[in-house]
Amino acid sequence: MKSFKPRFALLIGMLVLLSPAVWAQNPTVAEVKLVMEVGNAAELANYFSDKVDLNIEGSEGAYSRSQAEGVLKSYFREHPPASFQINHEGSSENGLIYAIGEYVSGGVSYRVWIRLKNVNDQFKIHEMSFVKE
Repeated sequence: MKSFKPRFALLIGMLVLLSPAVWAQNPTVAEVKLVMEVGNAAELANYFSDKVDLNIEGSEGAYSRSQAEGVLKSYFREHPPASFQINHEGSSENGLIYAIGEYVSGGVSYRVWIRLKNVNDQFKIHEMSFVKE
C-alpha cells in the first residue's frame, strides 16, 4: 500500500498541472491586466468590442468603443490606479471568458468584473463593472 500513495500523489499532481484552471489564462486577460495597472483607457479601448456595457459604481450604460474609452479615461483620472490584480478567471459553457479582479485607488478597493467574447477569433471586452467594496 505504501507504493500506492506516491503514485496517487503523482497522479493528483499531474492532474493539477494539466487542469484547465491552471493553464487556461487567456492572453487577452493578461494584457488587459497590464493596461488596468496603469489606468490607460486608450490602450484598454483596443480590447473593446464595438459595443461595451459599463457599470461604474452603479452608473450603467451601453457605449460605443470610443464612448467607453472616454468614460474610463474620466474614471481613471478621478480614481488613478494604485494596483490591479486578477483574482479569478474562467470561461462559461457558451465560450465567454471572464475575469474578476481588485482595483485599488486612493486606499479604496473596487471589485472589477470583465467579460470577453470571441469576435473574429479575438477575445474582446463586451462588459466591465467597477463596484466599490
